[in-house]
Amino acid sequence: MKLNTPYLGEIEYNLEEIIIFENGLYGFEEKQEFILVNLEDPDFPFNWLQSIDDENLSFVLTSPFLFINDYEFDLSDNVTNELEIKNHEDVLILSTVVLNEELEESTINLQAPIVINRNTNKGKQIILDDKFELKYKFLQKKESN
Repeated sequence: MKLNTPYLGEIEYNLEEIIIFENGLYGFEEKQEFILVNLEDPDFPFNWLQSIDDENLSFVLTSPFLFINDYEFDLSDNVTNELEIKNHEDVLILSTVVLNEELEESTINLQAPIVINRNTNKGKQIILDDKFELKYKFLQKKESN
């Protein structure tokens, strides 16, 4: 199957690659089928979550663990059951990225990660408590003391 997207061009995908978000994503609840697109470069830290229903809808994603050492949370039993997660190796955690013209102002959303079961291709965006930032500036240089 093929999609013709404005940002990534033509994308070929198989039905087995479709990730189902039963409840959609926050603000896009009606969009439930996506594919995860990454470039062939394994060192490139970003992926795209591309809607199957709307070729113009995609989100830039990254692993929050690449940028935050102490990012950690527990999945509720409800999420674990809903996504049919059997062990932690099944889980892929990604965060949405907002890229800014000034790269240092770019942010990732630590408060609403996307959880995907790699085996079942079921996904869900969850909301964590507000100990995590909604707009974490992940590219800012850290001040040294």
